[in-house]
Amino acid sequence: MLEEVSTNENCVESIQRERNHHKCTRCPYEATFKSMLDRHINNVHLGIKNHKCTLCAYQTDRKYHLIDHMNCKHLGIKKYKCNQCEFRSSQKITLTKHINIVHLGIRNYKCSQCDYQTAEKNELQTHLDDVHLGIKKHRCSTCDYQTSEKRALKVHIDSVHLGIKNHKCNQCDYRAYQMNALMKHVNVVHLGKKDHKCNRCDFQTTRKSTLELHIDNVHLGIKKHKCSRCDYAAYQKKNLTIHVNSVHQNIKNFNCSYCDYQACRKSCVTRHINNVHLGIKEHTCSQCNYGATKKRFVEKHMKNVHLSMK
Repeated sequence: MLEEVSTNENCVESIQRERNHHKCTRCPYEATFKSMLDRHINNVHLGIKNHKCTLCAYQTDRKYHLIDHMNCKHLGIKKYKCNQCEFRSSQKITLTKHINIVHLGIRNYKCSQCDYQTAEKNELQTHLDDVHLGIKKHRCSTCDYQTSEKRALKVHIDSVHLGIKNHKCNQCDYRAYQMNALMKHVNVVHLGKKDHKCNRCDFQTTRKSTLELHIDNVHLGIKKHKCSRCDYAAYQKKNLTIHVNSVHQNIKNFNCSYCDYQACRKSCVTRHINNVHLGIKEHTCSQCNYGATKKRFVEKHMKNVHLSMK
């Protein structure tokens, strides 16, 4: 009897040793089972992905990832439904993300250097790399675009160069390049949600960053983004970029399709086309047929023509 117990204990110890001693020879990874180590080596070091989609070039090392891919990309099956709105998804993780961000406002990952918060760890790392460290590892082969996130580069290529909008609203025809843009659309258009409210006026918005910009702009008059070459300052970084490109570097990325006119802003080209080529006047006088491309011209007209007559 004692010999049998001793034999059983030895078997257990042998199994435990077998389970805990599968170490990768290429990195510090350790596995409980040999099958897990084999999968790790195939996936991480050899790049072997046994599960392949028959309809496109997608490959993965996990069978359930392939099933999710088929349901999402090729079959359009969205079995996960939000119980608070009409949002549906083919992946449970996407539904969980939707609920946390849209309905619960959960953002567990916080930046230690600023007020930025997000629901995903990889988005926080991207924020740190992009904003605080200036690291942009991924570059577009078609233009000068750079980003710290591989996914952001794909979104850029799909949206800017290929015109692909993968995220579709299930309540209207709206489509978006990114999931967060679709969620913002659902919040604003279909749910009417504006969670961030100004405590100084009636302004409301769906984004905290927009509220902060509003307060700095309207109530405090703070212009954070300053030009290093002159005294120009702007409320938004994009306006400073436009200023530097147009004033100091003379970069004009937007071209008129009818003539040689170029501008640093798309809105300037649109105004030029409407005014010069189409004869469209965006701003019109309420008391006569006068029209102009700029609001200030109409205001000047009102003052000189109509108010001076009274």
